[in-house]
Formats: sequence, structure tokens, C-alpha cells
Amino acid sequence: MRRAVTLFGIGALVVAGACSSKADRNEKRARDEAPDGGVTLSRPNTAITEDTLAAGDIRIVTTDGGIDLALIGDSISSGLSPEAIRKVRRETDTTKVSGTGFGSQIEKMVKGSVQGAIGTRVSFPVSAVREVRYDGEKLVFEWSGEPRRIFDQTKIDGKPLLASFSADDAKRFADAVNARKGRAKNM
Repeated sequence: MRRAVTLFGIGALVVAGACSSKADRNEKRARDEAPDGGVTLSRPNTAITEDTLAAGDIRIVTTDGGIDLALIGDSISSGLSPEAIRKVRRETDTTKVSGTGFGSQIEKMVKGSVQGAIGTRVSFPVSAVREVRYDGEKLVFEWSGEPRRIFDQTKIDGKPLLASFSADDAKRFADAVNARKGRAKNM
């Protein structure tokens, strides 16, 4: 019963998010978009792994393994890591739902909604970034034009997302972005 209530709560959040007004979404998007390109949401057909990276591309993962940040070609993107996606898919497998009652139907609906959204990535063009640096605690993005608030509200265990990568990984990511832009390495 507790599981059904939890799943119902998650389902309510999914439905509420889907029902937010288009005007609200457009206002939020307008605040985050810079003049030289916007933030996009996508669901790639394949997960970003080391095998999918070209020379100069990089993917780093938070210390808890849940979220990654990637520089691929002329874009920077973030989403659930391949390991986290596999875990969520296992935990939301609708074929493993037993029962035929109302609670089971809600569980299947919620798990199906989660399955459809877990591979979503947020991305933006490298051209929207002036430079990236590691300040000793976190990655810091210096934006071209208006600052974006893409990562401001994301927390991992109460810690800001950009402070949730190892120092070595954060430095490597900053160096890779700056090299792509023709800038000096992070010191």
C-alpha cells in the first residue's frame, strides 16, 4: 500500500508538471535562452558512453554516479548517467507489476510515464559559454550574453550539481570546453 501511495504521489507530480501552463514554460525558457542559441531537451536514441565520444569530447559523472555532464561536438548536455538509466529502467519495469486492481493500474501508468522520460537530456551550444573553470569547489560557467540558470536548482544529496563532480573530473571538463573554444587550460 505504501508503494502505491508513493507511486501515486510521483504520478501526480508528473501530471502536474505536464499540465503547467504553456505561458509559464515559455517564460522560463525565455529567461534561460541566450541570444546565440537556446536550451533544448532531447531524448537521444543511445546513451552517452565512452564509446560514443569522439576526440576532444568528454563525459564526467557525479561522484554518486547519478548524473553526467558531457561535451560532445558543439554542445554541452546533462542528464541521467547510463548507469542511473539502467537502474531506473529496472525499477520501473511495468512487466513486473503484479495484480489487476486500481493500485496496479496506477503503478503501471506512473512507471510507464517515468520510463518515457528517463533518457531526457538538457543541452545548449558551446557558443553560449564564454569559459568554464573549476574554482576549487565547483564548475563555474561564464556565459556569453545573459547568464543561464540551467544548473542552479539541481542538487545531488543537498549539494549543487556543479559541485558534485570530483575535482579531477571538473578540471578535465573545464579544460575540454575551453580547449574547444580555443582558450587556456584551467589552472
